[in-house]
Amino acid sequence: MTRRFVAIAALLVAAVSLATCTVLSRISDGHLDIERAELQERIAPRFPTHHCKLLIACLDLSNPVVVLTEGDDHIGITADAKVVLGTRERIGRVGFAGRPRYVPEQGQLFLDDLQITTLELAGFPEEYAALVKLRGPSLISAQLKSHPVYTLDTHTTKGALAKLTVRDVKVVNGKLRISFVP
Repeated sequence: MTRRFVAIAALLVAAVSLATCTVLSRISDGHLDIERAELQERIAPRFPTHHCKLLIACLDLSNPVVVLTEGDDHIGITADAKVVLGTRERIGRVGFAGRPRYVPEQGQLFLDDLQITTLELAGFPEEYAALVKLRGPSLISAQLKSHPVYTLDTHTTKGALAKLTVRDVKVVNGKLRISFVP
C-alpha cells in the first residue's frame, strides 16, 4: 500500500512538474501572442453601437472586424457605419485604430488614442467627412476606453506571472504580441 502511495505521489509530482515546465517555457519565450480571431471574439459582442451628440449627429457601428497590421502598435477595427448628420444619412464603412494601454492591476488591455483611419461613405460631402473624422473618435472611445479588449487569465500560473511583467504590446506576424520584461 505504501509503495502504491509513493508511486502515485511520484506520478502526481511529475505531472505537475511537467505542466509547470510547459507554462514557464511559454513565458520564458518572452512573449504571449494573441490571435486576431481571439480579439475578434472579445470585441464583436460590443456591437452594434449607437453614438450621438446633440441628437443631430449620430454614428452607428456594426459588424466589426479586427485588423492587425505588421509592426504597428495599434489595434485596428473596421465596421459597417451609418452616419446621420441632421437629415442626411449615409451608410458605408469606417476604420479606426487605437493604441493598447495595459493596466497591470487588472491585467487588462484597453484602447486609447482612437483615430478614424478610413471613412467610406458614398456621396458624403468632404466637410461632413472631416467633421466625422474629428468628432467620431470621442464618440467611439468612451465605450472602448471603459471595456478591455483583452484580459490576461490570472487564474493560471502563466497569466499571474505575465500580469506583473508586461513590457510592451505590438503586432508581430499578424498577432498581438504582449512582451514581458526579461
